[in-house]
Amino acid sequence: MLSSTWRSGARAAIGVAAALWLSPAFAHAVCGDRIFPATLGIDDPGVGDELALPTLTYLPQNSDGAQEFDASFSYTKTIFPGFGLSVSDGPTWLRPGGYGWGDVDTEAKYNFLCVPGWEFMASAGLDVTWAHTGTPNMTNPFNTYTPVLDVGLGFGSLPKSLNILRPLAVTAELSETIPGESWTEGNQNPTTLNWGFTVQYSLPYYNSHVAEIDNDFFRHLIPVTEFTFSKPISNFAPGTNQTTGTIQPGAIYMADTWQFALEAIVPMNSASGRGVGAVGELHFFFDDIFPDSLGKPIFNWGHP
Repeated sequence: MLSSTWRSGARAAIGVAAALWLSPAFAHAVCGDRIFPATLGIDDPGVGDELALPTLTYLPQNSDGAQEFDASFSYTKTIFPGFGLSVSDGPTWLRPGGYGWGDVDTEAKYNFLCVPGWEFMASAGLDVTWAHTGTPNMTNPFNTYTPVLDVGLGFGSLPKSLNILRPLAVTAELSETIPGESWTEGNQNPTTLNWGFTVQYSLPYYNSHVAEIDNDFFRHLIPVTEFTFSKPISNFAPGTNQTTGTIQPGAIYMADTWQFALEAIVPMNSASGRGVGAVGELHFFFDDIFPDSLGKPIFNWGHP
């Protein structure tokens, strides 16, 4: 049994290694027949030229006990196929707490793996939030650094006898947020482990691979539920290492060049907030809208 398992693992490792070198980069998050939509609680595993504007979030009571409304944007530009740089920012309204812009957030991300037959995709990135780039009441006194791993797996390789399950897909994210300084004015700045996953059922995939859907609206929908979690793992004050998180059920309407997503935000415990919030986002895929200009990598190395 052990020998058989080892051989299977070795074959899988060889297949993954080959895919690292041979798989091409795709427009946004496409791998094989699978399109992974842009999700709101965690990131998708793709890298493409895209703009999220606006992203609107309402929390009746956040983890600090304040009512919160956020309006933000995120823009990603590919530098070469599979590698992109993104910038995000936006204002926040807190009651109590007032109004202000948060610190600028940037990420370098590389889509290093796509195995089309498995509909399996993976990317790695480094996110940096830059201190003193927001308004005084919203800014941090130190940078934070967050290495991120995103993966996605579609179920399209299941046999035809399980056709009803083939539109399913899951994505997952693992990251660690590291503060730029351990202490600020006598207070500890913890390192935090973050993780999450989504469960998606793609009706566009169902329409293309299982059976035709007559209703044009429903054939563009992807019902999704996201789960996000966070926990301090080092340098935290006593009694402050509780796991927090959200459950976010919703749906995504995916068109050819844009998508719209809407999800509820349900805190998993009182430390995560109180009351059911909501988040919505309009997302544009520049690699499909402007394939010969804004939507193409600056350096198209290795591609025609």
